[in-house]
Amino acid sequence: MEDNAGNSALEGATNTVDKRRFNIWAFLCLFSTLSLIAHETDDQNMRRSENIWITTCAALSLSFSFLSSLAHIGNSVLSSLFVGTILEGLLALILVGLWAGALPVIMDPSNGLAQMYVGKSEGESADYQATVSNANLYFTSWGSGVCALIVLSMYIKERLGGGGGMGMGYTSKWYLLMLASVIVVIESMRFKNQVCSIEGGTEEVTCGRNTYGLATGIVGLVVSFLISLFSSLGRDSALITTVAGFVMAMLYTLCAGLLTFDNGPATYVGNHYFSAWAGFFISFAVFGSVLKEFLGVGGGAAATSAAAAAEAGGDDVEMDRI
Repeated sequence: MEDNAGNSALEGATNTVDKRRFNIWAFLCLFSTLSLIAHETDDQNMRRSENIWITTCAALSLSFSFLSSLAHIGNSVLSSLFVGTILEGLLALILVGLWAGALPVIMDPSNGLAQMYVGKSEGESADYQATVSNANLYFTSWGSGVCALIVLSMYIKERLGGGGGMGMGYTSKWYLLMLASVIVVIESMRFKNQVCSIEGGTEEVTCGRNTYGLATGIVGLVVSFLISLFSSLGRDSALITTVAGFVMAMLYTLCAGLLTFDNGPATYVGNHYFSAWAGFFISFAVFGSVLKEFLGVGGGAAATSAAAAAEAGGDDVEMDRI
């Protein structure tokens, strides 16, 4: 009787996870379709090798995500061969790799696809900054990349997640913080090489602020990668996770302020701008959540795991207490 109840609870939890993954696969299919349309209808699409690469990536992403969505519907043979298996994990990893290769090309202002450089002032320096030039391609491409990353993180948690570590409920947020940090690093390096390196490209104080953004992105990338990895394996520490969340919140507070205000390199709306503020909000969301659990305030991932363990243990727990 108890075994049947336990199996039913486990099956219900698995179905919930699969349903969430189906939703993300469906969104990935939608975003891939829109990004493909936005790219093919862009007047900057000159059929160069870069544009062929983007078309190929978007088309593959559309096809794979459509098949994955079908696999999550019903109890067909395709579902048994795909859902929760190594095949789904490999496909999610391939899609993350595809968008990791496509996004830098799409977002490079020198290509003029989703972003372009504009001069901000008419003084001694041109004060070039990247800004969005094709909003449809910009947002749908990022939507596709983020959905692919979320699917992969959900799969890793399901396959490798241990017994409810401190950060198990926030692994996806750590992955998103890692993504934001990667973008900050890429955009800071691009600004350094394409703007700060040319005479009259921008002011010296702007390049100094850009250097701080680069340092923050590197630290955020390393910290979020390690925390998300140990969190997925259920081997994270409550204290270390809380301290890491606090450090990243402080670093990104300064980063968002220096990069997006006054003489910052990201005062125009674009990757640099969004990634700095994404790092700010995500780091504070992670820190606030893990701090509550560390202090024992409210219920979260750890409380849920403890409740599940108590329910599974049932009478044994009570006997031990007696």
